[in-house]
Amino acid sequence: HSGYTMVKVKNPEEIIKMVTSTDYSKKKIFSIVAHIDHGKTTATDYLLRRAGLMRPEDAGQLQMTDSDDEEQARGITIFTSVVLLIFNDTRKPDTEEPYIFQINDTPGHISFTGEVSRALRGSDGAIILIDALEGVMTQTETNIRLAVGEEYCKPVLFINKVDRLISELKLSPQDTFARIDKITREANELIKKVRPEGSKWSVDFAKNSVTVGSAKHGWGFTYEILLEKGLKPQDVFAKYTEGDIQWLRDNLPLDEPMLRMVVDHLPDPETAAKYRIPHIWGGDLNSELGQSLQKSDPNGKLLGMITKIFLDPKRNYAPTLIGRIFSGTLDQSDTIYLIN
Repeated sequence: HSGYTMVKVKNPEEIIKMVTSTDYSKKKIFSIVAHIDHGKTTATDYLLRRAGLMRPEDAGQLQMTDSDDEEQARGITIFTSVVLLIFNDTRKPDTEEPYIFQINDTPGHISFTGEVSRALRGSDGAIILIDALEGVMTQTETNIRLAVGEEYCKPVLFINKVDRLISELKLSPQDTFARIDKITREANELIKKVRPEGSKWSVDFAKNSVTVGSAKHGWGFTYEILLEKGLKPQDVFAKYTEGDIQWLRDNLPLDEPMLRMVVDHLPDPETAAKYRIPHIWGGDLNSELGQSLQKSDPNGKLLGMITKIFLDPKRNYAPTLIGRIFSGTLDQSDTIYLIN
């Protein structure tokens, strides 16, 4: 696990500066949505280990997204937690500021759709995660309808557990790729059915909005990454047949394709607000608040939402509120009121 020591431990001041910066072009807020057991927690944990942004004292006792006893007992993600990641895009000059990503974790279980919708309402984009072996399922359809159709989160695709096609189904490299192609087509049919009118949202391996890989084994690729490395999908799948997982992990670490997809395809808050606010907010768009919301104006009236309340057992069950500000600026000394 050579790469797993890369958690970016930053001093709290630096984290606060990045989080509160009003340079929205470097910020992305998104969710990962998946059918239960398709590997969302594994994928989030992997990203957290590789690119997580946390205080030094938190890095020692890494709290992964399964944050609750009830949840660990059931082995599924019930509570939506927030994950901050930092990403230096290797394609850009070193002098450029890194990106900061916020992942609003969403429960995978069907009975928690209310909480999924809440996490998505606070997100601008979504990584749709699909198990290569099981393919598009009813829950995938529900997730795409909620994310893309109801909350206007722009989608990209991560096809996970591709190793199982090779090791369990014993598919040839050609058949493995054909299966990936079929999943992409089916996901696109669902996206096209519900995407915002006038948007051309879709996912496409050739345009690098599809990542293929294995969260459990920590590798993955987009088309662009294969080209950079001079590889074909078949070469990668052949490594599996040879049992050389370490090579895949070393040469095709999963954080790179996933986070590049976020940079290239998911919108920043300012871009997203222009088309999301008229859809998700029921107020008067011409009012002062309406204008401020559509511009993501940090100097406008304050309006936000709480996506999750987390009672921290380590701090005497003091509540931690996780949420999203759409307009205005929340100060540490402010008192907030729940308005509906």
